[in-house]
Amino acid sequence: MQVKGIYVLWTALSLALGVEVQGEVIRGLPCIKRLNQLFCRTPGNSYPSDKIERFIEDNKALMRRMYGSFFDNIQEIFEPQQQQRRFLSRPGRSVREDEAFADEIPEIHKDYHPDDPRGQSFFNLIRRKRQSFPGDANSNSDRVDSCESKVEIVTPYWANNSAGKIRAIVNTNEFSQAIHQEVCAKQSTKRCGGDCGCEQKYKWHRLLAYDPDNDCSGIFMDWFLFPSCCSCRCNPL
Repeated sequence: MQVKGIYVLWTALSLALGVEVQGEVIRGLPCIKRLNQLFCRTPGNSYPSDKIERFIEDNKALMRRMYGSFFDNIQEIFEPQQQQRRFLSRPGRSVREDEAFADEIPEIHKDYHPDDPRGQSFFNLIRRKRQSFPGDANSNSDRVDSCESKVEIVTPYWANNSAGKIRAIVNTNEFSQAIHQEVCAKQSTKRCGGDCGCEQKYKWHRLLAYDPDNDCSGIFMDWFLFPSCCSCRCNPL
């Protein structure tokens, strides 16, 4: 009788846990939490598209200024001595940029991308139309990389910010943001083996984001980490 009671209790507990897990999936819990990923490629059921579009609709001039000026003048924005204190207003509230925009650059960025520690979004390269290449870029076209990698352009909908908080990345038909990334395909190759190995590098990107748990924050700029390139690194001699 006691064994039967324990079995019934265990069955009930299993069903309850199953419903809870399924509930998280049904609610569209971001893949960052479910699958332990840096970002999500799909919006899922919980992406606050209506709230984001409503904020954009109520603040069209502000959004165009944030979106356009940020990508067109990214170098000026990143200058530490030119950090500005601006107020972003919407009906009934005001938000300070230094609080809502998370202007502090994570200190570990230098470990990920020494060539460009500040990072920049892929759309910056498109909008500025000033991407340049070395004069001998085509002369080494027969060369190959030591590590195999996959290069792609991704549109993130969810990502962890520099503070480890999950944020919704603003991606709508009118305001889209994409990231150019290179991901290691293998840990080692014929050219990069033995004491060497293929190592994934990361870079910080500053993107427009939305906090699904705090509607009062509106849309703000935040820092997010994405794969940047694959490098062959060797043990010191």
